[in-house]
Amino acid sequence: MKFYLASAFRFTDAVKALAEALEKRGHTITCRWWMVDFKTALGNIDDDEWFGKQIIRTIYRRSFKAIEDADILILVAPEKTKFNGANIEVGIALGLHKPVICLGELERSGMYEPLIRCPAWADLYNVLIQFEEH
Repeated sequence: MKFYLASAFRFTDAVKALAEALEKRGHTITCRWWMVDFKTALGNIDDDEWFGKQIIRTIYRRSFKAIEDADILILVAPEKTKFNGANIEVGIALGLHKPVICLGELERSGMYEPLIRCPAWADLYNVLIQFEEH
């Protein structure tokens, strides 16, 4: 199966660990967005200049295509949180009728209702087995 992993840059270690575990099971990660954090890599520039950069437009298009190509999106939340950009990725996946799994915990929001909640790795493993069998 192909997976898109959504999260925040502060959770990169958890995302990398999950990517490695999924690949060991023979799965594919459709985008490695965590390789460069352009929020900091582009330096101290104003919002108009930042959003005007070609790389920012490319990031959106690349991520959208990677979500389209994925079978499942997994939202990685190692601590109870609400997200910003990852919420958009979740919305895109739900709009494309893709299953969305949350590994970890989210702050309460009615908009997270459709997500398959997996508080721990063991829960995720059990859910993935069900998807792999279909």
